[in-house]
Amino acid sequence: MGRDGVAIALSFVVVLAVVGLAEALRRSGRISFDLSRKIIHVGVGTWIVPTVLLFERAWAAALPPARCVLLNLASRRLGLVRAMEEEAGDNRGTVLFPLSFVILILLFWNLEGGRAALAAGILVLAWGDAAAALVGRRWGRHRYRVGTGWRSIEGSIAMFVLSVVAIIAVGFWVGASPYPFPIILLAAAVATLLEAGSRWGMDNLLVPLGTTVLLWGLG
Repeated sequence: MGRDGVAIALSFVVVLAVVGLAEALRRSGRISFDLSRKIIHVGVGTWIVPTVLLFERAWAAALPPARCVLLNLASRRLGLVRAMEEEAGDNRGTVLFPLSFVILILLFWNLEGGRAALAAGILVLAWGDAAAALVGRRWGRHRYRVGTGWRSIEGSIAMFVLSVVAIIAVGFWVGASPYPFPIILLAAAVATLLEAGSRWGMDNLLVPLGTTVLLWGLG
């Protein structure tokens, strides 16, 4: 089957397991609708680290998330997997999230330092965005308006802190030299601003893209 073939099969198994677990927990009533989406968000997003370690070719690494884009489009229209969808509103995040994988892999995979940068960008979204949402809902007391929605200072702080942790973690896990700390802080700040200012799920595309470009350009 080859290394990429094994990695593709393993990717589908992991993603199906994460989605299946979140859906089963949601249907059983053990977790809330929103928490089920965050489990998928974190679980699938964290898979970017094994992706850059296991795959050899960019097209093979981009294939699983490309299929997820199509599956999420179908789920969004037909309501196939409720654990992945928004309860209400025009949110494109479930489609833009795997699309960000595809775009970043195809653009940065073969560039020097590109794999570490794209892994950091996606991990920042997976960990930071989830932390911002959960902390903001639970402890957010100081709110500010973004369009027709709201963010909280507490949630944005959580986003910043987890973004720093994610970028540092990638430096060790991917085997690249750790990024200089001032660049880590700058990238985390940019990611936080992009997340705070995004609407309609666009943070799922803007946060990893902006973070990756900055880390690759300065790192």
